Amino acid sequence: MVDAITEFVVGKIGNYLIEEASMFMAVKEDLEELKTELTCIHGYLKDVEGREREDEVSKEWSKLVLDFAYDVEDVLDTYHLKLEERSQRRGLRRLTNKIGRKMDAYSIVDDIRILKRRILDITRKRETYGIGGLKEPQGGGNTSSLRVRQLRRARSVDQEEVVVGLEDDAKILLEKLLDYEEKNRFIISIFGMGGLGKTALARKLYNSGDVKERFEYRAWTYVSQEYKTGDILMRIIRSLGMTSGEELEKIRKFADEELEVYLHGLLEGKKYLVVVDDIWEREAWESLKRALPCNHEGSRVIITTRIKAVAEGVDGRFYAHKLRFLTFEESWELFEQRAFRNIQRKDEDLLKTGKEMVQKCRGLPLCIVVLAGLLSRKTPSEWNDVCNSLWRRLKDDSIHVAPIVFDLSFKELRHESKLCFLYLSIFPEDYEIDLEKLIRLLVAEGFIQGDEEMMMEDVARYYIEELIDRSLLEAVRRERGKVMSCRIHDLLRDVAIKKSKELNFVNVYNDHVSQHSSTTCRRQVVNHQIKRFARNKRMRSFLYFGESEILVERYFETKLLRVLDLGALPLPFERIWDPYHLRYLGIDGISLKYIADFISKLRFLQTLDVSRYSIRETIDLRKLTSLRHVIGEFFGELLIGDAANLQTLRFISSASWNKLKPELLINLRDLEIYDNYKSKEGRVSVSWASLTKLRNLRVLRLMANHGIYLSLKSEEAVRSMDVISSSLVSVTLDAITFGEDPMPFLQKMPRLEDLIFKNCDYWGGKMSVSEQGFGRLRKLKLFRNRLDELQIEEEAMPNLIELVVQILETKLIIPNRLRAFSEIHYYNEL
Repeated sequence: MVDAITEFVVGKIGNYLIEEASMFMAVKEDLEELKTELTCIHGYLKDVEGREREDEVSKEWSKLVLDFAYDVEDVLDTYHLKLEERSQRRGLRRLTNKIGRKMDAYSIVDDIRILKRRILDITRKRETYGIGGLKEPQGGGNTSSLRVRQLRRARSVDQEEVVVGLEDDAKILLEKLLDYEEKNRFIISIFGMGGLGKTALARKLYNSGDVKERFEYRAWTYVSQEYKTGDILMRIIRSLGMTSGEELEKIRKFADEELEVYLHGLLEGKKYLVVVDDIWEREAWESLKRALPCNHEGSRVIITTRIKAVAEGVDGRFYAHKLRFLTFEESWELFEQRAFRNIQRKDEDLLKTGKEMVQKCRGLPLCIVVLAGLLSRKTPSEWNDVCNSLWRRLKDDSIHVAPIVFDLSFKELRHESKLCFLYLSIFPEDYEIDLEKLIRLLVAEGFIQGDEEMMMEDVARYYIEELIDRSLLEAVRRERGKVMSCRIHDLLRDVAIKKSKELNFVNVYNDHVSQHSSTTCRRQVVNHQIKRFARNKRMRSFLYFGESEILVERYFETKLLRVLDLGALPLPFERIWDPYHLRYLGIDGISLKYIADFISKLRFLQTLDVSRYSIRETIDLRKLTSLRHVIGEFFGELLIGDAANLQTLRFISSASWNKLKPELLINLRDLEIYDNYKSKEGRVSVSWASLTKLRNLRVLRLMANHGIYLSLKSEEAVRSMDVISSSLVSVTLDAITFGEDPMPFLQKMPRLEDLIFKNCDYWGGKMSVSEQGFGRLRKLKLFRNRLDELQIEEEAMPNLIELVVQILETKLIIPNRLRAFSEIHYYNEL
């Protein structure tokens, strides 16, 4: 594991030598020497950690290397910070810079000399005790070849789970869900040990076409061992999709009892399905059942749990279903699906080796898919090596193979993927992880390196998808063929937490107690409520997933912080330090009186996420040239300068957008513009011409407060067509009034996959999609729009898989092939 940290630090030394060469000129040769020594040590670490069991001497030596690597990082970051601080000084203080720089230079020279003596001592200890043998780092590769590997991997976009061996279980439970004779609320409990596939089975049922058709109101929530009733209720309310964003902000302040009443009111008189995943104690169900009406509409609740007493302890009408282990035949079928993807020829010896290993998995699906993920990237000749490694670690049949398989799979990862896996320990148990947020965090942490061919976000996505391929991470939701959210299984999360603890990589606090006390751990995470935690001046990241609590700002007195994700935690920005190193700032719906001045100081900020707070102050980001993602409701003026790295901008007012220079936003991929009717500057609309410079734009959302008029037949619209249409894959138009039918304009976009109209007006009468129109479109949605007729020609939209129409009495002329999967609702009035 330590090899992942040392390789990360070696890369960081290299980056400083290249990107900040002038700053480190005085110690360039010493740093080069440190880098070389650490690279050599890294080779020995690969050998030590490749063994089945590490002896105590090797463990102690590895810990010395870990501490040394962290100290190197601290010295370099601190020196870089001091020089940056001096460069920002003005007036008389600037006159002291020359003397100060000399003092800093002397200081880092001394620090580097001490580090050199330490690394020589580490090398001598290795030689004295005969630790390891030199081994070249494996599996690293370079990012320029990632695109080739991506193209070789075929990915399924099917939302439904493949549950080998559970077909009979799924059939039985589906019949219980769809039983028309059972009018009362009925509870289905699925129980069994971790890794058997309880959640996968529940998700297959939840996403079944028959279930979607039967239950208009569906919600999914998770509980886990450490839970807050209010959080569970809020997740159900959000999942139902019946509550506006403004209303959600209001009810977040409700007490548990008020939330119960609110949810009960939402579901009263409705046929609903609620999945409650991973319950550990009966009290959790007692807290929930009051909020779920016992009506006579035929509603259903699915519960998953590892504990039989919980499964059978629910009151009312219920059915408890115990999951079994897979038979060997079922285990082999599941293994074959994943392990042989890259192997054309399967000889008898390979099949025999595979079956021996599958036999040891004892029918546990999670263990089987992780083993298959490991072997799918091995050549046939390497399968024997994995098998022999398993046998050496299994002294007797009393030891279960699952932890060994998990460990082997982790050790096979490249160092970037190891860091990504360890980083998953920051998220609470059963948490559905937003993949885009995870990518932004990994980039901000400095774990990801891009190149001329691929941006860092694309590289990060590759590493995450590698974890999914290896079954170390589960894809939960996909859109347009891309994973949008994921989840780590409890058993694998335990592995990530254990290894992170050993590496001083992440320190997790739960309910006022830290899982391990540390004043030097790199990352501090709070998953629930906490009054205080250990001060840590070496901390690089702080992430908060709990409820709002007062936390004294002195705990953030580290200028080396790179990630600050506060959630709903209030922090007095007017008294906080100047965090020069901060790359990620996340704030969730709190009072931001001093936020504008604070943000303007973050020169290296990459991600600003204030997505659940409406900012009406002027935010000046013109000096923040490293920005990559800006997310929030910026109703006030938003000033952006040269932001060539900016990829996400949502949302910005139309008045602010029209003052920008789009030609400087050459890498913008995701754009959301809001036309504010109540703007002080009067009505300001967006023209298509302003989008012509955005050659990499993939997702576009145009929203208006009270409808704006948009003409698509103007010269500027026609000229912009060829420019922006080549990259757009998703377009959402909200409260737009069209002067003419927009379909002839939009259907020419060759890569468009999603098209959504909300509250739009077209008084011209008829919208028409011609033959061969929308060649790639997969999803078309029209919500509460005014139009007289929608006509789709027979050969149009050949790839459409989802059509949702919620409109007034409108004449629909659509092919029969589309009606099979269409969802059509009429409203009598708007």
